[in-house]
Amino acid sequence: MNQPSVIVIGAGVIGSSIAAELTRRGSTVTIVDAAEAGSGTSSATFAWINGNDKSPEAYSLLNFLGVQAYEREAQRGGRWFHQTGMIQVAQSEKEAQKLEGNVARIAWGEYGARLVTRAEVLELEPSLNPTNVVAGAIYPREGWVDVETMCHTLLDRAAQSGATFFPFRTVSEIGQNYVTTVDADGHTSRIDADLVVVAAGNGTRSILATAGIDFPLLDPSQNTDAAGEPESSVGIISTTGRVDSGVRHFIRASGIALRPARNGGITFADHPTGGKWAKTDPQIWTVPGLLLERARELYPALRDVAVESVHLGTRVLPKDGLTIADWVDEGRSIYTVATHSGVTLAPHLAATVADELLGGSRHESLAPFGLARFATV
Repeated sequence: MNQPSVIVIGAGVIGSSIAAELTRRGSTVTIVDAAEAGSGTSSATFAWINGNDKSPEAYSLLNFLGVQAYEREAQRGGRWFHQTGMIQVAQSEKEAQKLEGNVARIAWGEYGARLVTRAEVLELEPSLNPTNVVAGAIYPREGWVDVETMCHTLLDRAAQSGATFFPFRTVSEIGQNYVTTVDADGHTSRIDADLVVVAAGNGTRSILATAGIDFPLLDPSQNTDAAGEPESSVGIISTTGRVDSGVRHFIRASGIALRPARNGGITFADHPTGGKWAKTDPQIWTVPGLLLERARELYPALRDVAVESVHLGTRVLPKDGLTIADWVDEGRSIYTVATHSGVTLAPHLAATVADELLGGSRHESLAPFGLARFATV
């Protein structure tokens, strides 16, 4: 039986994953992106793969299923998931007590989370500053993803199976069974298909608006926290030059997180710090230097290197902060995925969304993440 043809809008980590899975199952796929593969929010993600300390429980489980999907992909030869494990470092007795609660909250024994002593932390990461380590916890199934390699490899897989990729095409209109795009020279093209998948990050809401669909995605400029105070959607990650004695694990501590980088250096971030300013505020460029000093306190080997690259991105936030994966039209021809946890969830969403698109079956893990929860009585 012939599979339906599909247009995938967005070539980030979600779109690339879905496109590769659909072509693997025999669909004819066309991918459209306003820029190049993995160049949007996916290019500025810290790429921490985890199901750690998330709520509600259904969302935590969804993320853990993402971890397991990466493990299966790695067994099939995927080269982008680095399952280093994550070490959370407590730098005071108060922080050590909090770690006990965090480990206890992880509901699955197979997750492997456990407390470790100061001596164990320093054995696992001997280059850490011992004066800054009181205790720790390890989460062995966590890790990080080389997003650039992932997106390009998956799109190559899709292309080898017959998919077509149109980069630098802006979507000007979307409808049932078609998409209209405009290239850099202003030329308009129409692409027809049986189904359309929108995985365009923060561009999703404006794309769907061309079809008269009001999608519950926050405008990044209007985000507020639970108290109604402004909350930045900005994510900022920095990467140093090559370090002779690199960290072995993904490491988190108060005010700083760091992991190995694809260039042999260290990538570091801290969202509460980086999120204090808008992307247009010059003060945001003070963040890399501030966080580098924190990282050096924890990991002295960084004193001999400088920051080589900085990436700014805007988080994709549905109105309740959770994932959305659902049909958005009555004719069930337009399917949309939007999530802040795109990197962690990508391989699991690719498989489950493909099931729903091609076979009509909705995976139980997606049941809480449809649009019905936003409906007003």
